[in-house]
Amino acid sequence: MDIIMRIEEHYPSMTKKQRQISDYIKENIDTMTFITLRELSKELGVTEITILNTCKALGYNSFNEMKYEVRKYSNINQRIDIYQKNEYFSSSVPQYELNNKEQLLREICMEEKGLMDEYAGSFESRYLLETARLFLKYSKIILCGRGLSHILCQWLASNLAGTQIASMIVNTELNESVYSVLPALDSDTLLVAISFPDYYFMTEQVARYAKRKGAFVLGISDRKSSGVAKVSDALLTARTTTRMFMNTASTPMALINMLSSAIKIEGDKDEGIIGEEFGGLFH
Repeated sequence: MDIIMRIEEHYPSMTKKQRQISDYIKENIDTMTFITLRELSKELGVTEITILNTCKALGYNSFNEMKYEVRKYSNINQRIDIYQKNEYFSSSVPQYELNNKEQLLREICMEEKGLMDEYAGSFESRYLLETARLFLKYSKIILCGRGLSHILCQWLASNLAGTQIASMIVNTELNESVYSVLPALDSDTLLVAISFPDYYFMTEQVARYAKRKGAFVLGISDRKSSGVAKVSDALLTARTTTRMFMNTASTPMALINMLSSAIKIEGDKDEGIIGEEFGGLFH
């Protein structure tokens, strides 16, 4: 029985305060993934003992056990939602496309070129330079993503190391990786949330949590409507989808390379803060 079913089953026998806590859990399931006992107590204006008693009323031995069930519920339902919506297409090639394989390959090549041309055509050097200054301003740099996005994190981290900027990489597909970094998120942190299809819900949740803790969130994604984009303080985008693949690495890798170049340029200027003349671009 999942946590929502348990709440519904025990709800009639709960006290008013326990119902308040249960309602919050149901309505804020993503927030519950990361929130601490102390934070939840402050958020709801109830004692920690009341929260622990609510956990027991639901059949859980501890607050952490309840949070484990929240994570399990969130993980399962996010994956089911993706599959039901059928958001991501199959990469199998229709038979009629295979009648002229050389032409098909040339067309794919031109699609790749088209994505690169589109990125170059919309390139905003001023905005990218301001974004680069974030890496010089914040004392803690955390990069997070999964799949292709995690590979991009590794590439960016390697480039940052070349400019003497230390960073931490979080694979949002691994719970231990995510939870090990949560205590580091504060107002001194720049969180770089990289999220390309298939968008992974945990990357967005980390970004939301980081923002709540006062961190600056830089999103890197393929569109302004992605989940990460909506919670970011600043955003860099590059389209990635071709007829063959959900993602091509060419354009996001170019974006990372250009961002790394901008960081190098700004670093060589030895400017550690965002200049006033650029202050309004992110807001």
